[in-house]
Amino acid sequence: MKIFALDTSTEAICVGYTDGQNVYSMSYFGVEKHAVKLAPLVNDFLKLCNVKVSDIDVFGCGIGPGSLTSLRIGLAFVQAMACVTSKPIVPVVSSKVVAMNFSGCERDVVIVKKAREDFVYVSCYRNLQEILAPSVVEVEKVFDILKSLKDPIVVGDAANTFESVAVVGKEELQYPRGEFLLHEVMENFKANMVRKPHEVEPLYLQKSIAEMNLEKRLKGQ
Repeated sequence: MKIFALDTSTEAICVGYTDGQNVYSMSYFGVEKHAVKLAPLVNDFLKLCNVKVSDIDVFGCGIGPGSLTSLRIGLAFVQAMACVTSKPIVPVVSSKVVAMNFSGCERDVVIVKKAREDFVYVSCYRNLQEILAPSVVEVEKVFDILKSLKDPIVVGDAANTFESVAVVGKEELQYPRGEFLLHEVMENFKANMVRKPHEVEPLYLQKSIAEMNLEKRLKGQ
């Protein structure tokens, strides 16, 4: 089975491909934005893999959490390829893929990413098992969460905020890797987490400004 997957939940673009025997992966770190770089990057990557979009059996996509704009760019790109080829998409939680960078780590792995002001996306994994599902949490409350965990290590673009209560992982470990992304796609495929293109949405956890303003008005009544 030929699988192509990508993740745009971070500043990097992560892509991976497998034909069932060989695994290929690539990550892009640069100043060009996802909207500009994604299409030519994927085109060049598939050429290097010697595979056409029409040959792919299953598409995988990281759904976040992360920047809504970046996530939608990546997801729309995968949806387009899946629609054209009439193939399914397997969604993957991006933070789980990041946690796989710490395979074998005995510490609790906590992914913390910037969200709205004074809030972060947070999720936690112990031996790659989810013990805290991706959530949007106030920064101050995250300190309490970290203090309750087993020797936590934090990683993500908000990690340095919590260096007083947890070990901060190396910066390069905050990004998904193609081989781990493909692994999760295959595991989710086996678990029948297969979706039609229009059924896949980004894991966007923040409330909109309109929702937050409405809540404030209701509390003030």
